[in-house]
Amino acid sequence: MPGTEHESGALAIRRLEAEQQELKEGIGRIREQLDKNRRELAADTEMLKEINMELERQKMMAGLVAVTGPGVQVTLDDSNIQSVPATADPSAYLIHEYDLRDVVNLLWMAGSEAIAVNDERIVATTSIYCVGSTVMVNDTRLSPPYLIQAVGNSVAQEDILSNPAYLKEIKRKAELHGVQFKVDRVKKLTLPAYKGGFPIHYAQLGD
Repeated sequence: MPGTEHESGALAIRRLEAEQQELKEGIGRIREQLDKNRRELAADTEMLKEINMELERQKMMAGLVAVTGPGVQVTLDDSNIQSVPATADPSAYLIHEYDLRDVVNLLWMAGSEAIAVNDERIVATTSIYCVGSTVMVNDTRLSPPYLIQAVGNSVAQEDILSNPAYLKEIKRKAELHGVQFKVDRVKKLTLPAYKGGFPIHYAQLGD
């Protein structure tokens, strides 16, 4: 019957419209979820970027990566005087491990960001000590001349190194006994990464 056919067609149209509306709402929900996922991904990406930047900063501070920048280099060397007077103390004509430590500590005081001695990067666990007539740095045997390089503010570094209140013993030996103590500003230094290990004797993972 015509009336029945007309009603059936109207129902079909309404059903299609309802389905279409559901599809639109479903698409809307999916889009909202996608937008939310994108925002969360962007936030996670930014967080990951910040974490990576902080990790690189910590690695640099720990000496685990090579660094480049301006700074100073300090040359320390034994005296070149061939004939030491019989009454003189021969050790006064030599550079000792404590001389290196004094310079390194003073450079840290000057705000240096990285330091190396004869390409041995100085880190928190670095020890500088004497074995016989040679100096050990990071368990690497070094001999003079010693080149101490430090990345940082070269003006501040040079000022503190030249301050007469510091390094009195080295400066005295340089003046009286010919020990070499030379400071140079450098526009671009490249310090190698620390190559040693970090020994752990007592620490262990917590529960």
